[in-house]
Amino acid sequence: MTTSDRDASTLRGTEILGPSSDANLLPEEVRILWDFVHGDIMDGTTRRLLLANRGMCTRHAWAYATVEIELWHDGAGARGGHQPFDVSVLYTALLDDVRSALHGRPKAMRRHLASDGICVVCVDLKGPAPTGIIVTHAGMDLAELTVEANRMAYIAEWFTETAPLWSRVVCARCAGDHGEAAPEASIRCRRHLLAGAPPEPTEFAALASYLGRLQRELSRLTASMTQSGAPATPAVDASWVETLGWFHGWAFPLTLSSPLE
Repeated sequence: MTTSDRDASTLRGTEILGPSSDANLLPEEVRILWDFVHGDIMDGTTRRLLLANRGMCTRHAWAYATVEIELWHDGAGARGGHQPFDVSVLYTALLDDVRSALHGRPKAMRRHLASDGICVVCVDLKGPAPTGIIVTHAGMDLAELTVEANRMAYIAEWFTETAPLWSRVVCARCAGDHGEAAPEASIRCRRHLLAGAPPEPTEFAALASYLGRLQRELSRLTASMTQSGAPATPAVDASWVETLGWFHGWAFPLTLSSPLE
C-alpha cells in the first residue's frame, strides 16, 4: 500500500461503502479487518475500546461485516459460510451494554449512547505502513482478498433477502437522506438520536424494548451459525442488519439493496 493510498484511506472514514470504486475498501482496510475476523478482535484491550466507542466508525462497522461475509467461505449452520458470526457476537455485547442504561433521565441516557473514543481500524490505518511482502492469514493474497471483498455479492444478498423486514424500521432521517419515504414503524438510529431533538422518555422506553428484541434475535442468529443451533428464522436473519443500522445508520444497506439504475 502506498503512502498516498494510506492518506486516502484515512479520509474515507465517513464515506458510504457501495459498489463503486470511489468507496471501495482499500487493501490495508481489508487486511486489518481480516485479522479481526481471525481473532484480533478478541484482544481484551480491543474489546474494551469497541465497547466504549459503540463499535467502529460507520464505514468500518459495515466494512467489518462485509469482509467477514464475503471472505469467510466455510462455517457451521445451514448457510455453511458467508455469514456474520463475529459481527453478531460483538454486537450482542454492545446491545447488552447500551440497554443497561436506557432507564433514567434522558440526558444521561443520551450521553450513554455516545461514542467514547475513536475507531480501532482508523487508529491502525494511521500507524506505520507495513513493508515488504504482506502475508494474510492462511497465506492468502491480499490483492485477491480485496477484489473479492469489494464485490459485496454475499452481503448484498443478505440485504435483499432480509429487506422486507428491516425496511419496516429504517430511521426516518436515514430514509430521507437516501430519497426514500420513512416507514410507519421508523426508529431513530443512534446517530440521529444523538444529533436530533432530545428524545422523550417514552422514546427511550420503546427503544429499550426494541433493542431487547434485537439482542434476543441476534443471540439466536449466533447460535444458528454453530453445529447445534436451531436454524434462523427470517426475523433472526434480519437482526444483524437492524442492529448495525441502528448503531451506525442505514446508508450502506439502503445503497447496496437499491435496484441498479
